[in-house]
Amino acid sequence: MKFVADVMLGSLTKLMRFAGYDVDYDNSADDETLRKQSNRILLTKDRELAASIPSRRVYLVDSIGGQKQLEEVRKKFPIQQKAPRCMECNGKLSRIHKRNIQHLVPPFVFNGQSDFLRCLSCARVYWSGTHYEKMVRMLK
Repeated sequence: MKFVADVMLGSLTKLMRFAGYDVDYDNSADDETLRKQSNRILLTKDRELAASIPSRRVYLVDSIGGQKQLEEVRKKFPIQQKAPRCMECNGKLSRIHKRNIQHLVPPFVFNGQSDFLRCLSCARVYWSGTHYEKMVRMLK
């Protein structure tokens, strides 16, 4: 299942990607651009936009705040836990050997962590720091 989120759902987008959902997001996309993404379910808080799209292709998010919105969307569109996606570009993440990213992370991160992931699309590097642990607890 693939989604596209409107500009009002940036926080939700990041959380959904972390949970393994495939979510396209562009904070400069206009309504017409969102309407054209017929291969994805549109997540929006814009009632007018939602009314202009066939109901099977749109979901009007009622909750406020990323965490509550994620809970709402997970109830409506449950998926088996998948690997996280890049929270910036939605790309797939792949394990990368520690020695290959030494020049990309701060020394304290390199010395304190052993497992790293790298986005196959934008090359962003991820590791299991305190932010990661907080998000995992929130998803449970």
